[in-house]
Amino acid sequence: MTDRPSLLFVDDEERIVKLLKVMFRSSYDVYTATGGREALAILEAHRIDVIVSDQRMPEMVGIELLSQVCKRWPNTVRILLTGYSDLVAIIGAVNEGEVFRFLNKPWNQDELRQVIAEAAEIARAAPAAAEEAEAVLTPPLGVATKLLAIDGLASDRQEMLEMFTRDYSILTASNMEEALEILQQEEIGVIVTNSEVDGVDVTDMLAQVARIDPSITVVATTSSPDADTIVKLINQGQIYRFAIKPLSPNVFRLAVSAAIREHRRRLVDPRFARQPAAPRPVEAAAAEGGGLLDNIVRSLGRFTKVS
Repeated sequence: MTDRPSLLFVDDEERIVKLLKVMFRSSYDVYTATGGREALAILEAHRIDVIVSDQRMPEMVGIELLSQVCKRWPNTVRILLTGYSDLVAIIGAVNEGEVFRFLNKPWNQDELRQVIAEAAEIARAAPAAAEEAEAVLTPPLGVATKLLAIDGLASDRQEMLEMFTRDYSILTASNMEEALEILQQEEIGVIVTNSEVDGVDVTDMLAQVARIDPSITVVATTSSPDADTIVKLINQGQIYRFAIKPLSPNVFRLAVSAAIREHRRRLVDPRFARQPAAPRPVEAAAAEGGGLLDNIVRSLGRFTKVS
């Protein structure tokens, strides 16, 4: 047993796991498995910081394996690395496996190393975070988690209100400007947003939210799902759940309830503490399209969360 982070690579192609082991064995304790059952046996016997799984495997597909890992070993950070970007697998990866990142084969070595290093850092901080969280009461009694629903269609905003007003405190916005005004005035715990609002892709906004206040959880929706959009929302926007319109009320309520629980858990986890919203240089702001992202930074930086 060493003090190095531990990785588990799972792929039914033995040459793949052997190659990955060679790539990472100098810096990590590396375990490999060629199927889901073998991987679960390794997890039973060893603490694994990061699991990287293929999707299409004969006995157990990757999202089924990662879903089990999510439930049984939640501090093991999960990555799906696959050559097949099929829509069902991607949606399952975020909704069932709660993956940290979704990566494609053939992989970029530098990107894969960076993602695994970030995942290992998060995983190694988990035990200390859990110990600290036990000493903190959350949420404060009588304090409701506020939802912000962002959608350009009035009918969809009305659907959200009808779906959640009875149980939650919910505010709505029809565009980014309205959303920023609400973020300036309210402590939002969960954002429910369409992938594109009033013609604007929300990914950059969500990336800024995740950077500045990672305790906020996000449920993204769309009526026109495509693999590239969802992967971008997972990897850059760091969404927590994803749903396809028209929404199934019961299924969507479960997704939002899960997002609320996760937000409350993050409030007492130091790994998800609000980051200082330092203003970016003018040159950087201009290069990224200017005002909108700077307004997000200012909006999220106005308040300090109390856990």
